[in-house]
Amino acid sequence: MLNEECLRPHGNDASFVSKAKKVNQDIDALVANPLHTPTQFAIRHYASEVVYEASFFVQKNTDTLPQDLIDCASKSTN
Repeated sequence: MLNEECLRPHGNDASFVSKAKKVNQDIDALVANPLHTPTQFAIRHYASEVVYEASFFVQKNTDTLPQDLIDCASKSTN
């Protein structure tokens, strides 16, 4: 789901979290807490509940190469 969100023109973290919550709503390990921000989700692990902050997930998952690396590779004959 995160990869798909990265490919969308206006993909963002809140949309990713919303979709993840919707798809996994029947899974007991996913904690639905109305107090979470739009970019937060929680997973119930064996020891306790852990809240994750998904800010910058989409940005960090976008596999962009620096332009100088792209230029160098495009000029290579190897």
